[in-house]
Amino acid sequence: MFTPLVAQPAQLGALPAIGELSGVARGAVAFLLVLVAEALLLSRRAAVVDRAVDRTADGSPSAVVYGGIAFGLVAFVGGYLFTQAGRLGVGGDAVRLAGGLLVAGAVLTLGSFGYLVVGAYLTEIESVRRPWVGAVIGASLSAVPWVALSTLSALSVWVAVAAVGVGEETRNWVHGERTVESEAAERR
Repeated sequence: MFTPLVAQPAQLGALPAIGELSGVARGAVAFLLVLVAEALLLSRRAAVVDRAVDRTADGSPSAVVYGGIAFGLVAFVGGYLFTQAGRLGVGGDAVRLAGGLLVAGAVLTLGSFGYLVVGAYLTEIESVRRPWVGAVIGASLSAVPWVALSTLSALSVWVAVAAVGVGEETRNWVHGERTVESEAAERR
């Protein structure tokens, strides 16, 4: 039996729910979106990616918690802005759509960075670090939960794996100014 990729056609002004797509279609969309975002990140910020891979390789596995915090912060700020805009009665459907796309873009960029770091690190385990190959590996990894799991489970696993790549950079950003010397000076 043939199952269409999309249950209902998309209508202008309404984004179809991602849950309406088949697992293969969700995986393909995730792969393409993450790969494009990774390519943009790698072409513009290759040094940042290299530094993040080094920090992730040398860092603590508990930094994954910081990666989760980064995603939580993006979701909180996005939700807060939506709530405040709703209370103020600002804009209509176009503003809500633009805001939703902005938050989704931020989550996609953050997640793509995480998958790029994970993919580049995996290439380094085998031999020499190859960030462009790592981008393809990361995009492939990002598609797996969307193919194999339900929508909410896939989103949870997608964020958890991306948090591995984002965690050490987030931890460094949070605690970057805190050194042994600065902590000792505060206690005096």
